[in-house]
Amino acid sequence: MPKRFAIAVTALALTFAACGGDDSPSSDKTGNAAQGEQLQKGVTLTLWTMPNSPQPKEDLQKMVEPFTAKTGVKVDVQEVGWDVQFDRIRNAAVAGEGPDITQAGTTQVPFFAALGGFMDLSDRVAEIGGKDAYAEGIWNTTQVQGLDGTWAVPWFTEARSLYYRKDVLAKAGVDPATAFKDLDSFKATLQAIKDKVPDVKPFGAPGKKAYDLVHQVMPFVWDNGGAELNADATQSTINTPEAQRGVEFMGDLITSGLFDKSQLERDGTQVENQFKGGRLAVWIGGPWVLGSIDRPEDDTWSDEARENVGVAPMPTGPGGEAYTFVGGSDLMIFKSTKYPNEAWALVKFLSEDQTQIDYAKLLGMFPARLEPQQQVGETSENHKAFFEAIQTGRTYAPIPQWGQIENAYKTRFGNILDSAAGVGSDYSAATVKSQLDAAAKEADGLLAQSAG
Repeated sequence: MPKRFAIAVTALALTFAACGGDDSPSSDKTGNAAQGEQLQKGVTLTLWTMPNSPQPKEDLQKMVEPFTAKTGVKVDVQEVGWDVQFDRIRNAAVAGEGPDITQAGTTQVPFFAALGGFMDLSDRVAEIGGKDAYAEGIWNTTQVQGLDGTWAVPWFTEARSLYYRKDVLAKAGVDPATAFKDLDSFKATLQAIKDKVPDVKPFGAPGKKAYDLVHQVMPFVWDNGGAELNADATQSTINTPEAQRGVEFMGDLITSGLFDKSQLERDGTQVENQFKGGRLAVWIGGPWVLGSIDRPEDDTWSDEARENVGVAPMPTGPGGEAYTFVGGSDLMIFKSTKYPNEAWALVKFLSEDQTQIDYAKLLGMFPARLEPQQQVGETSENHKAFFEAIQTGRTYAPIPQWGQIENAYKTRFGNILDSAAGVGSDYSAATVKSQLDAAAKEADGLLAQSAG
């Protein structure tokens, strides 16, 4: 492992409390068996999955039945909670004792890869189309800046787009085709809703309680020409004038009365339910909400909201470019697996177009691969909006320290939005700059751990 990453990962790992191990057998196998080697029938692969669907273990176990029927390779699906998965994957990678394959959040891949416990899949990914089979932002989640290799395979994808009420826009006299074209029209649309449809709040987003607050703010930073870090990920750029303009755009929506500030007291799911319940006209969310529209058992929907859901890509910024956060989960193969060829065969199966379509539909997500993504995108205008968003989606710098840097940014973004809502420091450009300077200082401290 390069010294830069060894120092960074060691320092970051010390900040997490160790979690209990797992019951999977250990192995010293490195996973370099020949790709053409025949699969061993009757062996059992262990696959860790997170709570992705209504019945995570059972749903995925059923999904892999055709793989077992075709290859004779059994799969033991084990569910690992999101609250403990980081520690369990890290511990398994360091100890060399764990499952054969694990799901990992896209922003977690660089940290896990830098631990040295996962297979470099560079020599195998051509079998599933390589980088050309994926949108750029999605393929980037398999990479680690400064560390050659491909450390994961994209599994399923989500992006953030604007949900809006078609009936509310009609009452406000706004054409949905142009309502969210750019930042100016986005703001004008919210103003029209405020003026003409007073019984519905124009817009809302969560605050500090949301794990994904940074995903909500960064598209506005990117649209304004800002970035989370510089090009070589050695310094924070969250306090540049461009980044500040993006953060201030959200803060100014609050001070203008276009952003329901009470939503800042809620987490992401609670704000989602505010939109579904008919109390918000516009909200930023992921594709999983589309899947809930036709579920009568989901009683969080009001009739009016359920019948009038529209989706639009995020607006463009001054430079004419529109970005959104793209995330989801990838699959990683442990070096310690006794069955590298069988593990890769399972990853290939989970990368097949129809498998991806079926599983993504179950989750309310999108497939990771371009061709099945497009097929899902063609199922409705709302799905098309998400497909378009994914193609220009961005993720964060693929470095091991990103998780802690994101937490630092989340805290400061939350402080800024709170101040705009009248909580804490008085809201001003100077307040925003002070908070972003503090965020940059914390991020630079974390980046410095990898120097030397």
